[in-house]
Amino acid sequence: MSEELNVNKITAEVISDLAKSASQTVLKKLTKSYKDMVKREEIDYGIAFENYLTDAEKSIRMAKTILYGQVPHDLYSFFECMGIHNKEKVVNTSDINNILKIGHKIIITGTGGIGKSMLMKHCFLDAIKNTQYIPVLVELRGLNECAIEDISIKNFIYKTLNIFGFKLEEEYFEYSLETGCYLILFDGYDEVKNAYSQKVTHEIIDFSNKYSGNHLIVSSRPLDEFVGWSDFIEYSSMKLSKVQALSLIEKLDYDEELKCKFYKQLDEELYDRYQSFASNPLLLTIMLMTFEERISIPDSRTDFYEQAFSTLFHRHDAMKRGKFKREIQSNLGYEDFKKVFSYYCFRTFFKNQYEFTEKSVLENIVKAKEKVYSFGNFSEIDYLNDLTNAVCMLVHEGLNYRFAHRSFQEYFAAVYATQLSDEEQKQFVTSWLKSMAGRLTTDFLDILCELQPDRFMKNILYDSMYELYNMYEANACSDEWFIEYMYESISIRDKGDRDYRVGVMIRESYFQRVFTSMLHYLHYPYNDNNQDEEYYQIVEKLESKYKTNKKGRRVSGITFEQLKEDGLYDEAIKTIKWVIERKDFAFDALEKIDINTFGRKRKFESMLDDL
Repeated sequence: MSEELNVNKITAEVISDLAKSASQTVLKKLTKSYKDMVKREEIDYGIAFENYLTDAEKSIRMAKTILYGQVPHDLYSFFECMGIHNKEKVVNTSDINNILKIGHKIIITGTGGIGKSMLMKHCFLDAIKNTQYIPVLVELRGLNECAIEDISIKNFIYKTLNIFGFKLEEEYFEYSLETGCYLILFDGYDEVKNAYSQKVTHEIIDFSNKYSGNHLIVSSRPLDEFVGWSDFIEYSSMKLSKVQALSLIEKLDYDEELKCKFYKQLDEELYDRYQSFASNPLLLTIMLMTFEERISIPDSRTDFYEQAFSTLFHRHDAMKRGKFKREIQSNLGYEDFKKVFSYYCFRTFFKNQYEFTEKSVLENIVKAKEKVYSFGNFSEIDYLNDLTNAVCMLVHEGLNYRFAHRSFQEYFAAVYATQLSDEEQKQFVTSWLKSMAGRLTTDFLDILCELQPDRFMKNILYDSMYELYNMYEANACSDEWFIEYMYESISIRDKGDRDYRVGVMIRESYFQRVFTSMLHYLHYPYNDNNQDEEYYQIVEKLESKYKTNKKGRRVSGITFEQLKEDGLYDEAIKTIKWVIERKDFAFDALEKIDINTFGRKRKFESMLDDL
C-alpha cells in the first residue's frame, strides 16, 4: 500500500510545473485584444493556479469514509480504479488521459456505492500529474443551497476555485476559460434538487458550448434524461473484478488478522458466491466490517445496510487501538437510536437535504426526538457525536456534515416509511410521486419494495397500475395509445460501429415511476437486445432523416406526430418493441395478483415451510 501511495504522490514541483505550463498556455491563446495584460498578469496566473492546486490537492487527496469514520485517509489507501464502459469499449481509468481521449464532454453513470465520487477525486489528482489541464472538482449538491434564479455554473466553478485560494479577478478567470485550459469534474448531478435539475442541465450544456475547449466530466446515477444531452458521451462504471476486490481489501488499513482471514475467504468463495455485493466497493467494505460477527452473508442489499448499522453501533474498535468499545454518549439503546435516525433520514431525504450545518443537524435531531422518542430525554449534541464518531453515519468536513454514503439515508428513510400505517404510507408516497417533476434519482422506492414487497404492491402499486390498465383497456388495448400516452418522443444514440440505443422520452412521469417499480417488484428479466438486421436498417434510416448535427452522437426529440407525418411511425415502433414487451409482462402479472390474500392468516403447514 505504501508503494502505491508513493507512486501517486504529487510533489510541489509537479504542481508548480503545471501552474506555469497552464499560465503560459493561457497567455499564448489569448487574442490580441487581451495583450494589454503584461508580465504582471503572467505572474498572477501562475501564482493563482499554483496556490489553488496546492490547497485543493491537499483537501481532495484526504477523504473520510464509513470504514475510517472521522479520520481522513489518503484516497489511494482505500480506492481501486474501476473501469468504465459502453457496449463495446472498456476504458481503464487509472490514467485520466484514457478518459479524455473519449471526448470533451463525458457522462459517467453508476449505481449507489460503486465509487463515482472517488473516481472523480482520482481524476482530479491524476490530471495534476499527467495532463496540462487545471482540474476543478465541482460538487453539484452545493447548488441546492442557492436560490434557483441565482444558479450559474460559471460562477459556481469560480466560487469553488476561490475556496481553495484561487486569487484572480473573475474577468481574468473568464479569459482563461476561453482558452480551454480546464478539466471540470461535475460530481453528483443526481444530487441536485429535482426542482433545480432543468436549470442546472441548461447551465451545464450552455457552459459546455460556450467554453468548448475545456474538458467536462459529469458523474451521476443513471438517468433517462441524459439521452437528451446530445453532445455528451455516456459511459457506465464497471463493477470490481475479483482481482480488484482483493486488491482493495489488501490495501485497507484494518486489523491485519481479520483482513487476512477475509481476504482468503473472499478469494476462495465469497466473491464468486456473492459477486453482486463483493463487486461493489461500499458493500464489499461492509462485508469486511461485519465479517468478524457475521453468521452468514445477507441475501439482500437492505439486509447489508441493516447489518452494517448494527455492526457500527455495537462494534469494538478494529483499528488496533486496544479493541475498546466505543461508548454511545446519548445512552440510547440500539432500537431507540435506530428509530431516531430513521426519522432523521426520512425527514432530510424528503426535504432534499444531503449536507448540513451543525445548526440544521441539531434541528433535525430535535424534530426526530419529538416525533419518535417519548421515553425520556437525551442530548442532541451527544446524539450528533454518536452519529459522527461512534456509528459513523455522518461525516464532519469543515463546517458541514454529510452522510457517509447517500445509500444509508435512502435505506433508513424507507425503514421509517415501513412504520407508517397503510393509509399513511399510501397517501404520502403516492402524493410524493405525483408531486415530483421530472427525474427520479433515488433508490428509495426499490428499497421500500424490498423491505415490504406485499405492502408496497398493496399500498403503492396496485391501484395506480389498475388505473393505467383501465385506461389502456378503455382505449381498446391499443399499443399505440399506450406508447403515446406514456412517452412523447424517441431518441437515438449512436456510439459507432452500429452500436445504437433507441430510447423514449417520458411524457407521463407518475405512471412511468409506478410502471418501473412494478417491473422491479416482479423481478423483470431485462433483456432489450433486439438488434437484428432490420433494427439496424431502420435506425440508420431514422438517423439519416433526422440528424441535423453531423458531428453529434445523438438524435433526440423525434416526436410520434413527426414520425406519422413522415410515414415512418410503424418502422420506428419496431425499434422500441421492448416497451410493449414490458407492458405486456406487467399487465399479465397484475391480473394474477390478489391483494386480498396479503397478510391473511395461513395454515400451520405453509407457515412451517416458510420458517
